[in-house]
Amino acid sequence: PGSPNPTSPKPTSPVECSICFNTYDNTFKTPKLLQCSHVFCLECVARLSTGLPPNQPEDQLPCPFCRQLTSIPLEGAPALQTSKELLATLPPELQQEKVLWMEGTKLCCRQASDDPENPDSCISIDVAMSKPESPEAPPAGLVGRLSRCDMCDDWKRIVLLSALIIILFCIILWPVQCALKTGNLRCFTRTVAIS
Repeated sequence: PGSPNPTSPKPTSPVECSICFNTYDNTFKTPKLLQCSHVFCLECVARLSTGLPPNQPEDQLPCPFCRQLTSIPLEGAPALQTSKELLATLPPELQQEKVLWMEGTKLCCRQASDDPENPDSCISIDVAMSKPESPEAPPAGLVGRLSRCDMCDDWKRIVLLSALIIILFCIILWPVQCALKTGNLRCFTRTVAIS
């Protein structure tokens, strides 16, 4: 137990995934064996495989440690070979691997239920990169125009611009207006008290 050797076929820890550092189990964290003998949890392998470029004839996943390629089956990451050695080190109730499958970018597992058609009997996690499919359209009207305004996103600039407008009005424009009205730069007339 020391620092992991990058050429070693052994994982960093025999009970946790070397990517997410979560303990292996018999569902989403099932230990999956790559062709290079490195082992990672199913969820991490599924996330890595969904990030592969599309339209390849055969998905080849590079190992995060050694970069050796592993062929991903058509059924996805759940069809990769499970590390029986690591599964055997788990508590007895976790040694029986559950059936998992991919539905698009979702990793699915059926919970123990009497009704297999019940949608609540399945749990799933989305393993794809979470980014919106299409940008949201801003609302119409003034609110929409303000939401599209790049300068409105930076509140410090708005505050600075407002302060500059106030300074411009108070220091420059107001005395000019007074000079035009009264003929001099003094807007207030002084009343002199004679005693």
